[in-house]
Amino acid sequence: MKTRLRQLILIVFASALGGCGGMLTSDQPPEHVYWLEAVTLRLGEPNTESLPDLVVAVRTLPGLDTDRILVKEPGARLNYYAGARWPDHLPEVVTAAVRLSLESSGRFNRVSSGSQARRAEWSLELELREFFAVVTTADTPPQVHVKLVGHLNCGSGDIAASAANTALAQEDKLSAIIAAFQSATDKALISLGEQLQSRCFRQ
Repeated sequence: MKTRLRQLILIVFASALGGCGGMLTSDQPPEHVYWLEAVTLRLGEPNTESLPDLVVAVRTLPGLDTDRILVKEPGARLNYYAGARWPDHLPEVVTAAVRLSLESSGRFNRVSSGSQARRAEWSLELELREFFAVVTTADTPPQVHVKLVGHLNCGSGDIAASAANTALAQEDKLSAIIAAFQSATDKALISLGEQLQSRCFRQ
């Protein structure tokens, strides 16, 4: 009797371990977090006697406020690449890229981020309207779309500011698609820097 009871306990214990095995393994691909670099901007020689403070605020359209790396498929279907993420949700990721890029110019006393941009000395308020890869056919690599639209205020009222760029991935691989995101973002940030230079730093 004791032997049968012991065998029964062992069978139940083994079954429990087998059931836990499914919890410890997964068929899902491993998560990879991808970084978006800032770009170094050249906005002319700074006037070190009077450097303005700038506050940057970025919001997104519905559907883009995610840390997923998005792909827009035929039929206007918004999807994402499995096992791949940005380090934070897009408003925070893009805000950091914009802030660090403008900070690199040396034309500001401080560049910070926040929702109360209009209370700052200078402000740049942007809406992220496109930040996804676009797939048209199964035979061609996706094209990345980046679009920022908003307003700049450098002490004399609001001025429209916008930057829209695309970059074709060299191949249909995630590493190539991330490189295309970086390229399109770089172009957008350079365009925004040029707008600040021409509208706020006139010599």
